[in-house]
Amino acid sequence: MERGSQDPQIITTKLTIPPYYLKKIIPRNHVYMTMDAGLQRPLLLVTAPAGFGKTTVVSEWIRQHQLPAAWVSLDPSDNDIVRFWRYILTALSRFLPDLTDLIVAWQNEQDELSIENILTRFINSAIMLPEDILLVLDDYHTICTPAIHQSFTFLLEHLPPRLHIILITRRDPPLPLARLRVQGKLTEIRTQDLRFTNEETSIFLTQAMNLNLSPDDAIALRKHTEGWIAGLQLAALSLQGRSSYDSIAQFLKTFSGINRNILHYLTDEVLQQLPEHIQTFLLQTSILERLNASLCDAVTGNADGEMMLEWLEQNNLFLNALDNQQCWYRYDQLFLELLQHRLKQKYPELLPELHHRAATWYAQRGMDIDVIKHAILAEDLEQAVQLIEHHACHFIQRGEESLVRKWLSSLPEQLVASHPMLSLLQAYTAFLQAQMDVYEQALTRATQLWQEDKQHRYMLSRVYDLRARVALYCGDGPQTIDYARQALDFIDEEHSSPFYCSTMLHLGAGHLLQGKLVQATHYLTESYRLGQKYGYTTVALAAAVYHGLLQKIQGNLRTAIQTFQQICGEAQAIVTWPVIAAHVYLADIYREWNDISNAQEHMQQAQLLSLQTSNEGHIAAERYLVMARLAWLQEEREQAMTFLVQAEHSSQRFGSNPTFLARVAELRMHFSLAQRDLNAAQQWQTQYAPPLTDEMFLYERENWLMAQARLLIAQEQGGQAIQLLEPAYQQAHNQGRSQSELALLLLLTLAYHIEGNTQYTLQKLEQALLLGEAGGYMRSFVDEGAVMIALLTELYSRYQRHAAAETTHSSPGYIYTLLSSVSTETQPPRWLISQENDDEMIDKLSEREYMVLGLIAEGLSNQEIAQKLVVTVSTIKTHLNNIYAKLHVHTRLQAVTRAYDLGVLRRSEVDTEPLIPPRSAERL
Repeated sequence: MERGSQDPQIITTKLTIPPYYLKKIIPRNHVYMTMDAGLQRPLLLVTAPAGFGKTTVVSEWIRQHQLPAAWVSLDPSDNDIVRFWRYILTALSRFLPDLTDLIVAWQNEQDELSIENILTRFINSAIMLPEDILLVLDDYHTICTPAIHQSFTFLLEHLPPRLHIILITRRDPPLPLARLRVQGKLTEIRTQDLRFTNEETSIFLTQAMNLNLSPDDAIALRKHTEGWIAGLQLAALSLQGRSSYDSIAQFLKTFSGINRNILHYLTDEVLQQLPEHIQTFLLQTSILERLNASLCDAVTGNADGEMMLEWLEQNNLFLNALDNQQCWYRYDQLFLELLQHRLKQKYPELLPELHHRAATWYAQRGMDIDVIKHAILAEDLEQAVQLIEHHACHFIQRGEESLVRKWLSSLPEQLVASHPMLSLLQAYTAFLQAQMDVYEQALTRATQLWQEDKQHRYMLSRVYDLRARVALYCGDGPQTIDYARQALDFIDEEHSSPFYCSTMLHLGAGHLLQGKLVQATHYLTESYRLGQKYGYTTVALAAAVYHGLLQKIQGNLRTAIQTFQQICGEAQAIVTWPVIAAHVYLADIYREWNDISNAQEHMQQAQLLSLQTSNEGHIAAERYLVMARLAWLQEEREQAMTFLVQAEHSSQRFGSNPTFLARVAELRMHFSLAQRDLNAAQQWQTQYAPPLTDEMFLYERENWLMAQARLLIAQEQGGQAIQLLEPAYQQAHNQGRSQSELALLLLLTLAYHIEGNTQYTLQKLEQALLLGEAGGYMRSFVDEGAVMIALLTELYSRYQRHAAAETTHSSPGYIYTLLSSVSTETQPPRWLISQENDDEMIDKLSEREYMVLGLIAEGLSNQEIAQKLVVTVSTIKTHLNNIYAKLHVHTRLQAVTRAYDLGVLRRSEVDTEPLIPPRSAERL
């Protein structure tokens, strides 16, 4: 069987422990002892240069001990993270039957799962292993994708106790080896351990290679090769046929050790002593990474492939069997490279024909990736172009942009430039890599070619849709809308339904950037509807993200959080930016609700997912911005500033983004003034702040205006700050942008306070509280510092004093929640709630919810509560959500506080400690 039965892209021979290829295996007892000890640790690292017998020693050790092992032979084509993990899961599925369903689900594009979910489910499944299992990854050095290394680190850090990993590699992988050494979790076998000893060399040369050498000659050869096994084998092959003492002595005299020149010399010596037809077979089949008899026959044009492979194996000519049935083979990599070099020198004119034959063989079996590779090398560019144009979008949708980029880079630049679709693909892959010069040149070419082609002018919709996406990534709302409308001019129903869906998305997002929420809602809803209807999952998720962001802008945080949670629940097998974005925005909302634990959890999820994709897009800048806010709350001041710099840098990857720069500037000003560094804030404002103009983008102007207003307030120039803030507040109010309204109202509160205007100070603060309570805002208030806390305290005291005589616009209970997050001195407003309301609220809670609430008050975690009640953690989270909804709160602290206020829970006389240590107003 040439391919996996379930996935045509899985080569099953890569999952087979390689059989040994020598008639006599040399015992490596000292190495086996080290490996035996390594069974007590999670990771065994076998690392040495090529030709040191790494694969042989590991496979023979496994055979001798009859150890259950899952083997994966890696190669450069496995640098796609999805392909990498599919091979591993397939290899392990025979030990973990539960993985079979997971693999099937992953192969189904309608039921896609994230790498994180895959690893989590795999780890949880592997916990139940009844015996120790080895996972062996051979040739790990061929993996160079950072996202793979990061995800593999995640597995190592959560490795089940009965699963042990062996990495066979030519160099140290970028994994946390130092930490693993300190933790005692790593066993290492290195070059020095694998060098043949004098005894092993003698056995190898005399018994395995059947040479008639004296012990002194064997020791001399071992000294020259420094125990390098491949060098010894090459030398032995050259010595075969030399029977006279003088001939052997001359060879040993001229043999000077391990270097490229010697390797070429020995290979020539070996090849020259082989029959001509064997040399020809070796050279012609060297174009193949893997070979079997049928494929060899197709490439050579002969019918002796099976016989030739058997002869090569019997004569130990660097041929490695890849399966126990001895159907598939591969040449040793060094030998393969030398054969290819010799082929180019000797028969350069034959290369295109050989690759053409290979492409034909792969095409007959539907192995399109291999067809494209050999078609390019065969210079059959017409076939290659047709296949790339047909399959590229599919591979891009699967997250394999690197494969498409590799194909394009293999084609002549003139050919790419003459095909508009290839130019569009080049532009798209360059854009994803933030290579904006290449992007612009390629897209300009595609535009010109399609403008000249009346039959395919509809393809211009792809061009303008991509331009709209880039403009969106740069925060340019008007330009996004303009390009999207131009895309609509070329869209037809027959060819462009996915691009119509995408264009609706860009129109909605563009209007969102301009604060036109009604129009944004219309287009985003349409994009989501079409995406769901036609299966354009990524576009549908992107529309959902922007819709959640719209809800957040409107101040509807409860609704927004449901939207983002739904997106996370639909996590994809190919990690896409909408899923990362959903976690980032969830982290920001939980931060606003002062639920730092949940905020950090979602931020960690976003960071993990970002490591698994090269297509994080513009959300990376947003991620760094939220990380800066979280770091600041944890008093990690320098780290917060570092994240701001990273956010600023990331936002410029796709071009100038003045809107995002203004957001960074406003937060930087906030941080600087919170540290009472007025001089630094003034210098920064003077050096970087642009003049405020009506030509600025909406959020660009709004954020620079707030930054300037903050500085004016700090300089006790409240009047000037008010002149800036009042018109901006009115605009935000008219557009229904409650999030901006709240931020501007809080600054107006501080500005009027500086001016000594008590009436307007309290009026603006009450307006802010009314907006804030609707969305459950907390950090927006308390992060404004000691003055805001003092004003809230004064307002709360007024409510307490005049509660019986006055009706207030905002809830004293809400103000109490804000104050209790930074101080324990505030007394709860028990007078607000009658006994009748107490009884009504108690009736709303179920018996189990009441129990969960009581355990929360005792300080138990979700995991501890689940164990105590003998349920799952997800069940506890469901109870928590119900409790939050019934008590109209958003965090555990708020729930307990509210329950005490209502009398649902009763404080004991000794229970006076807060659940969370307070932070004083001065520290804020």
